[in-house]
Amino acid sequence: MRALNTQHTINAPCSISGRGYWTGKPITLCFLPAEAEEGITFLRSDQPHTQAVQAVSEHAAGLSMRTQIGSESLKFDMVEHVMAALHGMGVDNVRVVADSEEMPGMDGSSFHLALKLQGVGLRPQSATRQYFRINTPLRVGDDQRWILAEPLDADGLEVEYQLDYGPDSPIGQASFRTRLTPEIFLRELAPARTFITEAEAQYLQSQGLAPHATHQDLLVFGAHGPIDNRLRFQDECARHKALDLVGDLALAGVHLLGRITACKSGHQLNAEMTRLLRRNYLEQHARESHSSSKRVAA
Repeated sequence: MRALNTQHTINAPCSISGRGYWTGKPITLCFLPAEAEEGITFLRSDQPHTQAVQAVSEHAAGLSMRTQIGSESLKFDMVEHVMAALHGMGVDNVRVVADSEEMPGMDGSSFHLALKLQGVGLRPQSATRQYFRINTPLRVGDDQRWILAEPLDADGLEVEYQLDYGPDSPIGQASFRTRLTPEIFLRELAPARTFITEAEAQYLQSQGLAPHATHQDLLVFGAHGPIDNRLRFQDECARHKALDLVGDLALAGVHLLGRITACKSGHQLNAEMTRLLRRNYLEQHARESHSSSKRVAA
């Protein structure tokens, strides 16, 4: 059984290819082992002289329908499924090398990414894994859309997503809750796919976005459910929103201990909670470091 207090990287390099949802361009990602304490970094093989971008909330923005890290001159778009796969499978340190700014869409889930990581396996490292225990409730949002982080009377991270687009939406109300482990992630979260309504899909393609995407590349909901496709889970849409939440929370740069409940949140609200959690973690880490320094000096 994997030691939960030890950082891990991947055993060997691996790669995966697909097409970007927004651009339709062919894209390849390479995952490379990284040193302990290096964290998750993103690099561009098509811009070899640029610096790596650390995958933490200081470098991230939650946008409509996706999460982006980097800067105006060096972007990595739609990173949430990649981050979810890495965090969900227990990878602490890895270099992600992309040959384009967009991540490959695959089937709209993290499943194939997670399988690649499982295939090469993980290697324990000498450094201790960093955790942040949520000791007091933290809340962002309003009465309609919100995220609550609160203590959990056990180790680990529990996530819950409450989905509700209203009575007129073809996407039904649902909720999903789970305790996150690599085994549960691969089985219950990673296969859940991106979803969209038929009207939204038609609008995006009218704007020149997602030009290649078909009903087989993600779940497109018409009036009577998914068009030319079948659900993998009855509550697949709620599971996918929980998957996105895990990927966005991974940008806190630390393993969370507690319960996260999200109601009708998207990437922008997820990013707000992630920034709050990371700020609390860094403040706690600074206090502990200062206390340790004082003890050594004494």
